[in-house]
Amino acid sequence: MPDHDNKLIEYALGILDEKTAETLQAEIDSSAQNKSALRDIEHVLTLLAESEQPLAPSQNLRERIMQSVQHETRFTGFLDRLCIFFDLNQESIKEHLSTLNHVSAEAWQLNAFPGTHLYHFEGGTQIAENADCGLVYVEPGKMIAAHRHLGDEWSFILQGQMKEVNGAVYHPGDCIHRPAGSVHALQSVGEKPLVFAAVLIEGLEFVVD
Repeated sequence: MPDHDNKLIEYALGILDEKTAETLQAEIDSSAQNKSALRDIEHVLTLLAESEQPLAPSQNLRERIMQSVQHETRFTGFLDRLCIFFDLNQESIKEHLSTLNHVSAEAWQLNAFPGTHLYHFEGGTQIAENADCGLVYVEPGKMIAAHRHLGDEWSFILQGQMKEVNGAVYHPGDCIHRPAGSVHALQSVGEKPLVFAAVLIEGLEFVVD
């Protein structure tokens, strides 16, 4: 149960929200296995904090700890803007962002376009009913071919770099509006995958030369 293990690590690090922490505490109190796992995690974290010479935890535990910390901090600076962008509260935004920890077919539409994965969800009440809200993950070097927007689109860059065919390059924090009828293509450039939030009205159609 890797997701449950990650929650135990986040609990030990003190980075869970209050409601989730209370729920998990009840699960820990009712399970000897959970208590034992939590003690092991806390022991490793204590050794790491107190040792004069760095101790190396197991690779698996290290990856899980780092993943938990990185997820908590990676997009923190964008939370308020994403709440406005999607008209959702912070807990909802954090839940959607958590799917970026492991982009898989369980939550994502993989290779909707070559090297491009999509995660869909509903926006808040202030978002148009015909809007498609979600996250877009484009692997480094991959492109989304030329397409026409049938309605307005807003994109908010979270990670990586987006390069348009006209040479414009967008970076994390940039928000781009494309009006209905506009045509463009884009590429993920740089070492990190391109990740952006999107609100798309009426969909799009690919342009055939």
